Amino acid sequence: MNSISAELDRRGTERKKYAYRICFAVSLFFTIALIVLMKHFRLYSLPFNMTFNLGADVVSLGVCTVLLFSFMQDEAGQSDYTRKFVLLITATASVLFSDACCWLVEGRPQMRIYNIIANTVNFTNAALLICFLWRYIYAALKPKWRIMHFVNRLMVILLIPDVFFCLLNLFAPLYFWVDENGVYSRLGLFPVSQIYPMTGLFFAVLTLIVSKEPVRDRIVIAMFTLIPMANQLITGYKYGYSTQYPAMLISIVLVYGVLVQKREKELISTEKELYEAKVSIMATQVQPHFVYNALTSIAMMCTIDPDTAQEATITFAKYLRTNMDSLKQTAPVKFEAELEHLKKYLYIEKLRFADKLNIEYDITATDFLIPQLSVQPIVENAVKHGVGMKKKGGTVTIATRETDTDYEVIISDDGVGFDVSAPQKDDGRSHIGMENTRTRLKEMCGGRLDIQSTVGEGTTVTIILPKEEQTNEDTVS
Repeated sequence: MNSISAELDRRGTERKKYAYRICFAVSLFFTIALIVLMKHFRLYSLPFNMTFNLGADVVSLGVCTVLLFSFMQDEAGQSDYTRKFVLLITATASVLFSDACCWLVEGRPQMRIYNIIANTVNFTNAALLICFLWRYIYAALKPKWRIMHFVNRLMVILLIPDVFFCLLNLFAPLYFWVDENGVYSRLGLFPVSQIYPMTGLFFAVLTLIVSKEPVRDRIVIAMFTLIPMANQLITGYKYGYSTQYPAMLISIVLVYGVLVQKREKELISTEKELYEAKVSIMATQVQPHFVYNALTSIAMMCTIDPDTAQEATITFAKYLRTNMDSLKQTAPVKFEAELEHLKKYLYIEKLRFADKLNIEYDITATDFLIPQLSVQPIVENAVKHGVGMKKKGGTVTIATRETDTDYEVIISDDGVGFDVSAPQKDDGRSHIGMENTRTRLKEMCGGRLDIQSTVGEGTTVTIILPKEEQTNEDTVS
């Protein structure tokens, strides 16, 4: 089951990466293709308004390509609404290209059919762009009203007939007409084509009003919505200068700037949380009761077995030193180092539990990195709340294995177990330590935890570390 889950996660990650690369490749292709077409059609011989529109489109396409390239560099660290923003940029690039193609074939009788195709594709792309715009706004502002969830579905449903009627222009002129001279003109049903875009923009404004997100975020989205809306109204009555798509791109750049700033704040916040987590995880491992129990066990050994007491004292000192040094460690460590530290902890616990605690190792893979002190809170739960709660004690097994895609650390015990589906309660388990471990695994190694437990039979916790996230930079042994 773990292997299947890991494989599904890996495939999901790969799909996201390929999606980002495809988006960038599409925008880059459109940019290069438009430059080639402009050179072929001799831009300098076109009227000023067409030259202006084409220039605006190619510059805007270049900006889209640069933005998509920057997002592609950080594929794994993007949120859901950021991914929707990437799709929105790609849709904008598509509209810009089809809009430019319309201007390139305008007024060329021999290319009348291409003019019809280009305008049909442009109308269709515009509808898709509005849909992506709405999806982005919905994801960014998270409206709580139930009706807005219905609106979200409605916008997708309404897209289907809108695209159908746009494509119908290939066979029957509804929204526009291209005469024998290759000149484009709007028909009486053209306002119908604006119903879906205006509906999307209306719902966008409504979402801005009802959203509970911070005012600053809503203002940014408002700029992103109102600038294209103003241009949509202007170009709805005056045809000749096409500025709505470059205007939307201006809004995209504004939002991108805010996203970058927000991302920097998130990184700073994450670093702070990781540091606090490390402090907290260290505190959970060196709790007063553990120190007291360790010293008590060593004191008892001083009269019974002085040599063991001496060895235990040295081991305990090394254990404490590693815990303190972990505060200065900001990168994952080699698993061998983590395992050695874990053995020191288990050596001390073995002094206390004696024959009630059995430790088994099945280490088949060690050549990987793991956040420091990430295994111990799991082993501590296995010792204290697994076999430690069983009258006859039990066995804790620490194993590692390597798959095609991951490294896995498996900590299992045959203790009392617990109900993983039950709400967490104050049962003495180190839930904070486990949550910190989850956070550090995800942020530092892209890893995750899988917990399986059966009451009366025991617990198995698996740490899954994707190979693609492994790096040898800035590590300590």
